[in-house]
Amino acid sequence: FTLSYRDQWRAFDNGYRTKMAGFDHGIGQSMWGIGALVVQDEAGLGLLKTTLVQTALAYEVRFNRESSLRLAIQPGIGIKSIDYSRLTFGDQLYRGGNVKTVEDVPSSRTYFDLGTGAIYSYQRFWAGAALFNLNKPNESFYGTLNGKLPVRYSFHGGGKFDLSPDEREEFQKKLITAVIHYHGQAKFDQVDVGFYYSRNVLTFGLWYRGIPGLKAYSPGYQNNDAVAFLVGLQLKRIKLGYSYDNTISYLAGISRGAHELSLSFQVCKPKHKKRRLALISCPKF
Repeated sequence: FTLSYRDQWRAFDNGYRTKMAGFDHGIGQSMWGIGALVVQDEAGLGLLKTTLVQTALAYEVRFNRESSLRLAIQPGIGIKSIDYSRLTFGDQLYRGGNVKTVEDVPSSRTYFDLGTGAIYSYQRFWAGAALFNLNKPNESFYGTLNGKLPVRYSFHGGGKFDLSPDEREEFQKKLITAVIHYHGQAKFDQVDVGFYYSRNVLTFGLWYRGIPGLKAYSPGYQNNDAVAFLVGLQLKRIKLGYSYDNTISYLAGISRGAHELSLSFQVCKPKHKKRRLALISCPKF
């Protein structure tokens, strides 16, 4: 089970706050796995909320003891809502502000959303891809406008390197993990590059989001975002992580960065010797 909370644009009242809860579980000794995810994002004085309730079904194809391919599908629903009582419109000001606006707009919209993904793992290396909004759902409150969500795509990969190969105890090993993540939607895209250092129960991470010069949409618009710092604590069944995003774009003076907390709890007792599914060496935080 995993919980996370993200608070960003803290310089403004009612900036962006994102809450997430999810779980995943392997089905017995089979090659199947299931999961569920609930994400809610709140933004603005009107408390515009986007809620995603998604399920996942995954299957693993084993090639040998060192390599595997996992395929997954993620159907779910999206709910977009807004609290109009928190907003003031021009016609309300014209009439003194004490009457309801003439506009009769629905306050919520529910739509079906579909995603899919795959990840290949070989020893301590992995590479994956994912597609979201495959059915291009219409999130417009009116329902008749062109409010279709473009397909969002993601490619990621990395490797874990053992700096102490003679050490047999896994927790005592010194590990360096290098990762890269490219994702985009419509004309917008971004590249994230990160590194993790792990030893014993502690993990330290550093991410850079958006490489300057890789893609500029217009003169004066840079495709860079933030440098993120991460620290994680891993016990036998509990993982606790904290990260801070330090904005490095032109918005650095007004965004005040972003804070994120995550908590994971493993309910089942690990049984690696009997487990048929291969353990992927991707980052734990």
